[in-house]
Amino acid sequence: MHILRRKFLFALSTALFVGLFLTLSSKAPAAPPRSGLPPVAEVYGTASDGTVLHWDVYTPSTPGPWPVVLVIHGGGFVSGSPTSSPESVTCARDLAGAGYLALSIEYRLAPPGSLPGQVSDGRFPQQTNDVNLAVRTARADPRCNGQVGAIGGSAGGYHTAFAATNGTPGEDRIDVGVCLSGAFDLSDFSPNPNIDNFTNFVTNYVGVTTAGTTSLRTASPAWLLGSNTAPLYLVNTVEDPMPYSQLPDFVAKLDAASVTNYQAQSLPGNLHSFAYWPTVKDHSLAFIGAIFAHTTPPPLSPPPAPGSVGAKQLLNVSTRAQVKMGDGVMIGGFIVTGDTAKRLVLRAIGPSLAQDGVSGVLGNPLLQLFDSKGVLVESNDNWTSSDNSSSDLGPGNPAESLLTAILPPDNYTAIVSGVGSSEGVALFELYDVDPADSHVSNISTRGQVGTGTDVIIGGFIIGGTEPTRVVVRALGPSLSSLGVAGALQDPGLELRDSNGTLLFSNDNWQSTQEQQITASGLAPSDPREPAILATLPPGTYTALVSGVGNTTGVSLVEVYDLENR
Repeated sequence: MHILRRKFLFALSTALFVGLFLTLSSKAPAAPPRSGLPPVAEVYGTASDGTVLHWDVYTPSTPGPWPVVLVIHGGGFVSGSPTSSPESVTCARDLAGAGYLALSIEYRLAPPGSLPGQVSDGRFPQQTNDVNLAVRTARADPRCNGQVGAIGGSAGGYHTAFAATNGTPGEDRIDVGVCLSGAFDLSDFSPNPNIDNFTNFVTNYVGVTTAGTTSLRTASPAWLLGSNTAPLYLVNTVEDPMPYSQLPDFVAKLDAASVTNYQAQSLPGNLHSFAYWPTVKDHSLAFIGAIFAHTTPPPLSPPPAPGSVGAKQLLNVSTRAQVKMGDGVMIGGFIVTGDTAKRLVLRAIGPSLAQDGVSGVLGNPLLQLFDSKGVLVESNDNWTSSDNSSSDLGPGNPAESLLTAILPPDNYTAIVSGVGSSEGVALFELYDVDPADSHVSNISTRGQVGTGTDVIIGGFIIGGTEPTRVVVRALGPSLSSLGVAGALQDPGLELRDSNGTLLFSNDNWQSTQEQQITASGLAPSDPREPAILATLPPGTYTALVSGVGNTTGVSLVEVYDLENR
């Protein structure tokens, strides 16, 4: 079933994932290690307030000295211990089985939690100081060969990222890190079903009562990273209780700082922290091993067949239409296909269109991104270059919206609306910024078709080196069966090149190319709806949807990439 048939009537989930940052509180049952000696609790240092800090030691069965990997538990900065998560215990045992000295550390906890003997409040920077102490102690340990990395989940993922972006290389800065559901920007309160839990945890950890940015950014790896950031493997799930924007926005800042020694991966679903260690174990071990061996980490997915990268691609798409209130919002659906996550930039443009002579523009667009379950993944109202580092694609007006996204293969929906009760013409854009991996196989945008210049204008770019087969459709009458009010009853479709030259036009899809369109499997369900099948060389193209006889209503323009469906 087409993506938007799943979207028009979805009910947004409001359930809160109360497990944000939290790991299971029950102590893991004792079990024989998979290899090596049973874990032993040791003192690794004393904090500034006199708190004695311990780590659980998981020793390999092979002769040492060994590289060390710290395992850093989660718990929202307020709870947790080296044994509070069975999955983190499994992680430590797997590390020992792979030949690493695994040290699962404790650190001071923010109120209301505390370690025995802790008299300080455990707030920033006390926890990061404890982690830095663990790194220094591990590096000087005679069992260590001088190399120290870390794997952390949730709050531990934050501490791993902090230890990779701060401190002195070769001393208290780790050499490599794996962040599972990490927090990277404590000042980023992007909408998310569980955002209240996130903001409560981070403001408590930093010791602030409001969402002020200065002190929160001081504690944020995203605002402290530099060119000597340690190699990082970053993982989260799209419906992770950790606000999803933490990952793509951190990646955008790494890119802006010309940091290239990282890998980032989004997974489908809503697992959190060490719960998806079994899924990422093999790649995590390979990534850490390659960094310690001073070799190149393996790619996240098998490379494409020789000669296939970039040959046939749909690189980016955009749609301009009227944005109304209620059901008149602009709805953009797209599909990511392939074997790995796709990096995209989404924009909602309004005020800048006035510079191009467009009248009645939407003054303050809001952009929201949903996954195939209707769960809000990310949202943005006013873009500013200080908050998002994709400055090369930054909109021309701060009231416009921009999202960076790293999305696993799935169906997605972007909704452009006006803040408050505002209406007007807006432009929704999708940019494929990493075309070598996976594909955007189609884009569908629903909007209001007016008369004159208020038609729907859909633009797309064919990249690569070879012609690409596409199907362009304009739906109207069939939307009524999906509950869409005021559907355009007789849409007309034109396809033009970058010079504005008319290449193809169609009113009713059966009037031309009926056999070819039927064979593609993309024939519209109503004979009044137009469709065009074309093989297009690399270039820029525009699809225009209007109402035959100056009729108006809601229509859906779609572009399908037949090469990568």
